[in-house]
Amino acid sequence: CLSDWSSDVCSSDLEEKNMKSRTWTLGSIFSLMVVLLVAPSVVYAAPIRVDCGKGGSISGTLASLASAGNARSITIFVTGTCRENVFVYPFDHLTLQAAPIATLQDASNGTAPVIEIFNSFDVSVTGFTITGGSSGINCDIGSVCTLLQNRVQQAADGVRFVSSHGLVVSNNISNNTSRGLAVLTGASVHTSANTVSGNIDYGVMVGFGSDVTAGLDTIQNNGVGIHVVQGSVFRGGSLTITGNNSDGVLLESSSTASLLNGSNVITGNGGSGVSVNDLSFAEFSSTDNISGNLTQPDVACNPQYSATR
Repeated sequence: CLSDWSSDVCSSDLEEKNMKSRTWTLGSIFSLMVVLLVAPSVVYAAPIRVDCGKGGSISGTLASLASAGNARSITIFVTGTCRENVFVYPFDHLTLQAAPIATLQDASNGTAPVIEIFNSFDVSVTGFTITGGSSGINCDIGSVCTLLQNRVQQAADGVRFVSSHGLVVSNNISNNTSRGLAVLTGASVHTSANTVSGNIDYGVMVGFGSDVTAGLDTIQNNGVGIHVVQGSVFRGGSLTITGNNSDGVLLESSSTASLLNGSNVITGNGGSGVSVNDLSFAEFSSTDNISGNLTQPDVACNPQYSATR
């Protein structure tokens, strides 16, 4: 500012520069805050690869991780045939994934689950063929499990949820000696696009105050298709429940089946399509097809204070 006539201009220039400086500083602080807020709080480790055909072990890998305190945000890709019983505890954000094909076989002669998930959060099991065990997969107390595109067979119970939560999508749960899918003791599970077939006692059992929300599942050629008991709730839409030896849906002991989502096909079962017993309740959609079952009526309201509408 070399003269009086330019002093106003210079003052204006300085104010503009100071304003830009303040604006830039505030912008930088805001940007830093955004980065800090959106930055993930979890550092994801590189995937681990286990080849059971070359002596690798899922159980050994998990035990090593847990003993090192590294039980968070782990992905394990598995190849080959693994003859072992896998115990998952206490993991947070664990993915077990067949890459691309892997088989898990029971090594306990039917006394233990092939995969036992205990008190672990966000555990995913994807793409395995799982054979044998007291159950193929057991999602146990306090766990949250996602099961995707597995084949679970020749166990006592194919898949069990006990006091846990989960999502079961696009699995084939078949030829188990007791139940295909058992949801028990306050568990809550969503299922979609599964095939549950050839299980000797029940395709799906929901018991002891549990609930299941199901869609697009096929439940066929089991003993009973779906058994809901002891104050439990089953909600279903777009289900196919056919060819089961006894009832398609069996309700007992103050339980509820809501088929209001509609488009359910319950036909060709050896018992009734839906059997309502013991203070239980069933409700239907006008788009449900409950017909052609071998024991009539198709919807049976049996003694001991059944209710339906």
